[in-house]
Amino acid sequence: MYHFHVNIFAHPFQITWEQAADSLQALPRMIFEPDGSWVWSGGVRADRWQVDGHLFDFDGRLHRVELHGSCPEESFDQLLACFDWPQAEFTFEMVREGITLKESQFRQLAATE
Repeated sequence: MYHFHVNIFAHPFQITWEQAADSLQALPRMIFEPDGSWVWSGGVRADRWQVDGHLFDFDGRLHRVELHGSCPEESFDQLLACFDWPQAEFTFEMVREGITLKESQFRQLAATE
């Protein structure tokens, strides 16, 4: 299970806010609001998980994605795919720690929290 509060940046994202929104809305158990905020949940009882997120755009492109919560690695991969992963290379900004990490570093840290 991954645990996280991150901002995700690409250099730059090659998709629009609308494309990311459409991909997110296709996920099961997704609640998406028109302002770009959303909640995605899964599992039951002890295996329940939830990710809260927000999309931000700038100059006609997706600018960053904020994610907060926890989910299994497979679900995290599904989520990243909504933002053009694995084609896009992401930088993960750990909000509380104030550090930026490459994907492999982020995954290692998120799996141990």
